[in-house]
Amino acid sequence: MPRKRRIQTTISDEAYRIIERLKEKYGNMNAVIEEALRLLERKEEMISEDDLLLIRLIRDLDFTGCGKTQYLHLVKGEIDKAITNSMMEIAVEWFLKKPFNEISLLEFLETLKRGWKILNRADYIEVKKEGDCVFFLCEHSMRSREVSEFLCKHVLFIYEKYYSNKWGVNVSVSANGFTMKFYQKS
Repeated sequence: MPRKRRIQTTISDEAYRIIERLKEKYGNMNAVIEEALRLLERKEEMISEDDLLLIRLIRDLDFTGCGKTQYLHLVKGEIDKAITNSMMEIAVEWFLKKPFNEISLLEFLETLKRGWKILNRADYIEVKKEGDCVFFLCEHSMRSREVSEFLCKHVLFIYEKYYSNKWGVNVSVSANGFTMKFYQKS
């Protein structure tokens, strides 16, 4: 068992309230403090000032993110190549730590939801499974049918490549976003 050392200090009322609240999750004050220190140590190793600036650019200034290859194709006006050569496919596999042939449609859509929210591609995304159907709704504030079609085509590209043999899809696109209803083929 690791050796324990006694420390004595004073903290603010706010810090004390946080510790009290977290004690329920971590068990006691020592465990809360030790976990907080481990988290601070990991944060220093993982998140640089530039990383924090990138987060602020996305959140505060409404930036969005895309892969360099996709950006190149967008600059060149090659919209279809921007979709078919997007990093989305490898990003989903990287995040889920498995190849696409092992990723269910629902897993893909949930991962896409998280990624697009992080990258600020969409303002609201809903994924819902109802019986044999999966519903995907994507809403954005760019108010452009072209943006909606661009995002929708990303999903359709993956759908056609990996899921179209088992799932059908109905799509509706507007200037505000798009909806997809996937249904299992008989």
